[in-house]
Amino acid sequence: MSDQTYPSYRWFILFVLLFATIAQGVVLIWPAPLLEHVAKHYGVDLGAATGALMVAFTIFVTIGAIVGGICCDKFGWVRTLLVSVTLLALATLAVPMLGKGFGPLILARILEGLGAGPIMAAVGAVSVEWFPHHQRGTVAGVQGIGVSLGVALGFAFVPMAFVKTGSFLAAASWMSIFPILALVLLVAVAMGPKPPVFVSEQTGEPTNADGDFKLAAKLPVFYIGILCVFFTSWIMQAFNDLTPVYLSAQAPLGAGHGVLLAGKFMGLVQLSLMIGSLLSGIILEKLFRENTKAAVGTAFVLFAVFAYLVKSPAIAGNLKVLPLVLFLVGFFEGWIIPNCLAFISMNFPAHIVGKMTGIWMGLGIFGGTAGVIVGSTLLHKTGMYYASIVAVAIVAICGFLVSLFLTPPQEFRSAEKAERKLALGGH
Repeated sequence: MSDQTYPSYRWFILFVLLFATIAQGVVLIWPAPLLEHVAKHYGVDLGAATGALMVAFTIFVTIGAIVGGICCDKFGWVRTLLVSVTLLALATLAVPMLGKGFGPLILARILEGLGAGPIMAAVGAVSVEWFPHHQRGTVAGVQGIGVSLGVALGFAFVPMAFVKTGSFLAAASWMSIFPILALVLLVAVAMGPKPPVFVSEQTGEPTNADGDFKLAAKLPVFYIGILCVFFTSWIMQAFNDLTPVYLSAQAPLGAGHGVLLAGKFMGLVQLSLMIGSLLSGIILEKLFRENTKAAVGTAFVLFAVFAYLVKSPAIAGNLKVLPLVLFLVGFFEGWIIPNCLAFISMNFPAHIVGKMTGIWMGLGIFGGTAGVIVGSTLLHKTGMYYASIVAVAIVAICGFLVSLFLTPPQEFRSAEKAERKLALGGH
């Protein structure tokens, strides 16, 4: 095949990936609006309930992402997601049965996490199978908004289901409709047209997944990418956890805007993050000419600047300027991870993209835990939020310094050039 075409069907594929990501976002967040009722029902501390149900999910998302990435390369992303979304749906449906005890409920969260993980790892495999080189940043960006959309839908629908059923367990099970619909869409994909190009056809050379992955794992840029995701997870989680209280608390502890206005401000951050994620691929292609190092570095620096400004009383107390600053924080924050994942699909062999995406996301997500621990510790030591916000800005600068080494590996340059040549005319 000398002239490759990428059919418009690929946009349906992207929609399916987006919807599966939304489904895992809904399942991720379902306990959050109901934690007070959960803690009271089982007679456990609210903090313990929060930690057990949310951390269990997060840890096993990591495991699911790494295993799912390997399976995407070995069995294909469609088969992998059929299994993972089925597990996600069944585990959520089983919450009323498993919820008879707090321990079994944690088991349900573990199974949900395992089911959700592969969805985050699939973006690379979807990109290399269905999309030309220059659109892969857009694919990662679209998936980037899926989690935020899922969380938003979860916050909207879970309380409604609770009011309707009077049971947090039943309300949780109702959320299984999202992974069930994702499963239906994936079945349609499995029965639909095949990808326009297979990996072995792209280069004309036999694939050596084990050898290529071992080579990739020896390259410094492999670990640079993990660190970029790690630092991004750190600043995202820390900023999202600490800033709402800072904005709502009265002086001198905070900016004194109250809970309702602080909530609206953080909603603005989430909206701008989704916009940044959605536009990240276009910005990478049009503005940075596919220079991921420049795009990621710029995002880290600008995030650091605007996040730091939030601590200034002159900014935090100005209701005309503060929303703009918070919008820019979320906007630049939304660039980073989609561009990092696009970097994998644009610069590494297609047959190891799934594994690499799973590892970068799986290990990088632990940055969020580190961010919360450090931010909370600084708050405890100082009694003020300023030090915690400054720490977020410093970590973003660390991310910028690390991103300076996010350079495309020369070891795989010939395969990438061959793929570009084959993709010409098929955009």
